[in-house]
Parts: sequence; C-alpha cells; structure tokens
Amino acid sequence: MLHIDLKYINMIAHRFERFKRKDDYLFNFRCPICGDSSTKKNKARGYLYKKKNDMFYKCHNCDAGKTFGGLLKITDPLLHKEYVMERYSEGVAGPRANKTPEFDFKPPVFDKPKDGLIDELMDRVDKLDSNHMAVQYCTSRRIPQEKWDRLYHIEDISKIHQLAPKYKDRIKTTEPRLAIPFFDEQGKLTGMTLRDYGESTLRYIMVKIVDDAPTIFGLDRISKEKPVKIVEGPLDSLFLDNSIACAGTSFSKIIPGDNDIIVIDNQPKNKEVCDILHKHISQGHKVVIWPDNIEQKDINDMVMANLDVEEIINYNTFQNLEAELKYTNWRKC
Repeated sequence: MLHIDLKYINMIAHRFERFKRKDDYLFNFRCPICGDSSTKKNKARGYLYKKKNDMFYKCHNCDAGKTFGGLLKITDPLLHKEYVMERYSEGVAGPRANKTPEFDFKPPVFDKPKDGLIDELMDRVDKLDSNHMAVQYCTSRRIPQEKWDRLYHIEDISKIHQLAPKYKDRIKTTEPRLAIPFFDEQGKLTGMTLRDYGESTLRYIMVKIVDDAPTIFGLDRISKEKPVKIVEGPLDSLFLDNSIACAGTSFSKIIPGDNDIIVIDNQPKNKEVCDILHKHISQGHKVVIWPDNIEQKDINDMVMANLDVEEIINYNTFQNLEAELKYTNWRKC
C-alpha cells in the first residue's frame, strides 16, 4: 500500500516541524512523539522510510518505532480512520472482496535497531559464504569466528545515508567495506566504522548516527560484574574477553571503573599515545605497559604473531607508582 502511505504523508506533512523530503521514500522531521530537543530547534531526528511495500517511522532520539499508520493515529486520529478504510478497501479488492475484514489495532512489534535497517543494507559476516571477501578478510586477520556475528559487510557505502541521512552528500564512493556497528547498552545503534578491505587510502570511515553518543564499540556485550578491558580498535577488542573499544576522541574521555584495564596500543614513540596513557596512570587507573620484547603495535598484530595476548595483559597490568615506573622505562617520546 505504498502509494496510500505516500498520499497521506503529503496530507499530514504540514503538521511536522522541519519536514524535508530527503529521497523518494525518505522523509525527515522533528519527532512529534518526543519533540526532539526543547533547546535545539534545528534538531530533526524523526524519519519515515520505505520497508518492502509500506512506510515506517523511526526516531533516532527517543527510539520510537511505528508503522506510518501508527504515527498517523497519534498525529490525527480522524484522518487515521480514513487511512485505515482506504487501505482496507484496496486490500480486499478482486477475489477477496467477500472476505470478512479483520481489524487488529495491537501496537506493532519492532525489532531492535540492529535487526532493522542495518539488516536491509548489510549482510552479517557469519551468514556469508566462505569465499566472500568479508569472510576471507576476517579469516586472514584471525578474528574469532564466534565474533563474526558482530560484523557486517556493506556492498555500497554510499547507501549508508539510509541509516544516517546527513552522509548522503558526504560519502559518494561506492566501494564495499567491513561495517563495525556501535550499539549503546540498550542495543540502540549509535554509529559505525567502515573499514576498507585493503585497497583504499582511507582505511576507516566513522559514521555517527547519534551525534552526541560516544564512539564506543561493545557496550551492548560487556558485563560490568567483571573487569572491562578498554582498547583502541574495535577489531582488537574481539580478541579479548569482556572488552570495549574507544574510537576517535572517546579514548581520552573514557572514565574506567576501579577494576577496568586501559589497554592502549604499543606505541612508545607516539607522544599522543604516551600522553593518554600517562593521564590514566595519574588518575590511578589500571593500565597495561607492554614489555620490551613485544614489537607489535596492536593486539591484532600480536595475535598474528601467535602471542597469547590475554596472558601478556594479565602479567603486565600495573597501577599507581608501579605503573609510573614501568611507563618511564617504556616511553621513547
């Protein structure tokens, strides 16, 4: 009933603040359910989008998810009744004309964000054939197969705007990439990193779906009852038990718990890395100081060199004065 949905969207569009048509089947406006933001009037995080032959609504602020009909019912109950009858009259045309109509006004049940648009745009790596480029890449990097369900393959990265419309004019190349999605503790999609397969000069592209959310990978998978290992790279975190990764500037802003462990890359000549590590030592956090015999820069490289990274971390985690002394010997910048 796509044409009916579009007809009623046009009829109701004037009710929505900052309403814009982004594409043939993509509309953006301020969420009428949560109001988006009372202080920032330019915020517009509500979207109507096509799924199969119907339009659906999603707000990336309050996480509301509805059919267009469900949204219309909230916005204009009288118009909603006309909408329901028009859909019904078309739906029972022809051979089904004598069928008794069944009206079911139960609230629609929606999947979590990770099972929504992301699954329409991408393929989960653990469901791909063994000869697929994403599977071959993960195999070549020795990423544990039991973690492949956390990674996706996107064939055309220019389509990422369907998850984050602001990237429509920013990402114009169409190459395939490995997609590494970030979810918050409730499982809401907040962003993702698009990792090239080795052919691009730009190795990573960061996509922020929720602008003010921290770029932290793994929040939906960790247990706070155990020490959390905090690393830099999302792929590196997949090699460790109970680990998250802080991409971009999030590493300098993270506040670890008392038992959490900062596991920064082994780059003693990099001043920025040294400064971040020393800041955490000064704040009394537990940190890993890599031993001198470790030449590899990151955890994935260490795994590729057949090193037992969990054991190395267990024996080289320090705090307070001991961490300060180890850091002084480790740094080369």
